[in-house]
Amino acid sequence: MQKYIYFIILNFLFFACKQKKIAQKAGIAISFDDRFVKKWSQLRPLLKKYNAKCTFFITQPDSLSHEEVRLLHQLENEGNEIGCHGAMHVRSMYYIWDFSLEEYMNNEIFSALKTMKKQGFSPKTFAHPGGSQMWYSDRELLKHFTLLRDVSMKTRTLWDYNYTHEVEDIDEIFYQCNGTQKVNALLIDTSAKLTIEDIKKGLKRASKEGSVMMMFGHKPLTKTTQKADEYGFDIKFLEQILQESAKLNLKTYTMQELTNPL
Repeated sequence: MQKYIYFIILNFLFFACKQKKIAQKAGIAISFDDRFVKKWSQLRPLLKKYNAKCTFFITQPDSLSHEEVRLLHQLENEGNEIGCHGAMHVRSMYYIWDFSLEEYMNNEIFSALKTMKKQGFSPKTFAHPGGSQMWYSDRELLKHFTLLRDVSMKTRTLWDYNYTHEVEDIDEIFYQCNGTQKVNALLIDTSAKLTIEDIKKGLKRASKEGSVMMMFGHKPLTKTTQKADEYGFDIKFLEQILQESAKLNLKTYTMQELTNPL
């Protein structure tokens, strides 16, 4: 009898996932981190041009001005998502080692959620500052968020060695119907040294297999105004990504929509 019950449950999960895959159209999910609100707001014409929506992960929400809160609500009203990026932008692994998981949750998470609620936001997804996370902190975070986003890069450096992967081979940046609530997005800042050819290969994979390619950046930059080693992504590069996505008829998703496709 017990085996029969397990069989029914497994079949239900299989068909639920199959139905979810049908509902989830191949696409992209782009998010932006930190607190470059006014710069992000300037992306609105570009997003409208390609009928795109994004997720904006906010850190240090208590320092937002009234104007910045208004601009974030404007972005949200246009279909974008406002997510949480912590109250202090601390790296959870080191903060918990120095203090405790309880203090991390109180000072970094609950404080941010309380402030954002007062500002009229109800964040459902969370992006790890610095891509720092541990399984037991994630377990606590998933009690308050539907999805957690980590960081992935084409090239990582470990002990002076560079490890490079082709973008289309980085499985973790392609969202599949597997019930996961922990995902990774590809860094598209200028420091990542990506080319549009790298992105094209990833988009083709997403289109072919029906997955969602996840990417993220920080501050919008232009070639004429950006300083050397400035932290952010080239706006023209973002437009190229949106252009190539449109050519492949890829849908744009917010991070929250990944676990609840329309």
